[in-house]
Amino acid sequence: MEKTLVIGSCTVDIVIPTPRLPSTTDSINSGVHHYALGGCAYNVSQMLRLLSVPYLHGVTIGSGIYGDFVKKELDKKGVPVFRTSPEPHGACICLVEESGERSFVAYHGIEYKFNREWFKSLDLSTFSNVYLCGLELEEDTGEEIVRFLEENRFENIYFAPGPRLLTIKKEFVKRIFALNPIIHLNDQEIISYTKDSDINRAMKILRAMTGNDVIVTMGKDGASILTSEGFIYEKSRESIVVDSIGAGDCHLGTYISYRSMGKDKREALEKANLFASEVVRHEGSTLSEKDISLLI
Repeated sequence: MEKTLVIGSCTVDIVIPTPRLPSTTDSINSGVHHYALGGCAYNVSQMLRLLSVPYLHGVTIGSGIYGDFVKKELDKKGVPVFRTSPEPHGACICLVEESGERSFVAYHGIEYKFNREWFKSLDLSTFSNVYLCGLELEEDTGEEIVRFLEENRFENIYFAPGPRLLTIKKEFVKRIFALNPIIHLNDQEIISYTKDSDINRAMKILRAMTGNDVIVTMGKDGASILTSEGFIYEKSRESIVVDSIGAGDCHLGTYISYRSMGKDKREALEKANLFASEVVRHEGSTLSEKDISLLI
């Protein structure tokens, strides 16, 4: 079974329900605060773990109360820590209004940093896949990530930049596209990037830039892949959406998992849609082992 290297953060999400956002000098009472592990890369890695697909999440865990929380939670799940640092670990405060609107206040700690030297002791030839999102490329160590990918060729680069595809340095995007990544975006993200409101045309534009598959999720309308042989479309299962955070990460993590198992692209896409439709049905950005057992 193929092994995946996951590049990206594992942060602490602090979810605070609030009737509204406070104005300057205002004071309001919130609901109960919830702490959970989060971050796009962490969410993807958890799908790999839950589906028993070999992977390594190459993230640094820092110090302080947030770093201690991450270590404790990873230990509960039996997930080994890649490396630690005395530098502070970060967190993301998520203010959730009664309307469902969300606002974020984040501190990026050591978990968002990257250094090629950290991976020199690994036999990278054992990894067929590498996953990368967009946030880390905007850090001051973004150049390190791009050079790492250029120096270590993987069979598949899964690149899920999200809306940051528009804000990441154009030079970085150009260099990553030259490595023929498999792109994963939602419909609004690809429309914003290509400036074409027709999804199929937008996918063709992006595939011409990367020379590889383009995967686009469309919420309740399903998802499509544009391959060298044409389009693959799979509809979504109907769901009552409670919390959409992590849906895209769950989708891609599931897709990578089933492709790593040797499944074809259509089956992997079908499973990705199924699992993503489940994660939006409850609060939280990942599924539980019980959820997985009911789906497979």
